[in-house]
Amino acid sequence: MALRSARLLRAASDASVTNRLLLTLTSPGEAIYMKKAVDSVTVPGTEGVFTVTNNHSLIVSQLKAGVINVKDGSESKDYFISDGFLFFNHPTDASGCCTAEVSAVEVVPTSALDKDRATQVLSELMAAPKDTEWDRTKAQLGAALVSQVIKAAE
Repeated sequence: MALRSARLLRAASDASVTNRLLLTLTSPGEAIYMKKAVDSVTVPGTEGVFTVTNNHSLIVSQLKAGVINVKDGSESKDYFISDGFLFFNHPTDASGCCTAEVSAVEVVPTSALDKDRATQVLSELMAAPKDTEWDRTKAQLGAALVSQVIKAAE
């Protein structure tokens, strides 16, 4: 019963929003936003960084490690993602609200990133033995991810 009530309340609150981008930002462990009305979201696509607003063309994009920027009026929030996907859909009702769903493996506010610790991890990865193909691959992939964490923490 409580779940049904929550769904009805969420639907009722969504009904008052018109012509806005509804952002859902999730990872397997948590939901940062669930259909939150925002002005835009900027994401690190594999082909480059791009911004999505309401009434953007339909898109599905693979995301790489980097910073997601969520803008709502004068407020702006940054999150680091390790990788994921963006799904953009047009409205399914008369509200005019398009939906952008970002599904990421990991989502962390950039304010929670520790640049010093990331630099230490990068040093450890580079100093580790690279005798096997697995060791070389692990070091290469780890270094690429940690480098993006360091960049996002600046």
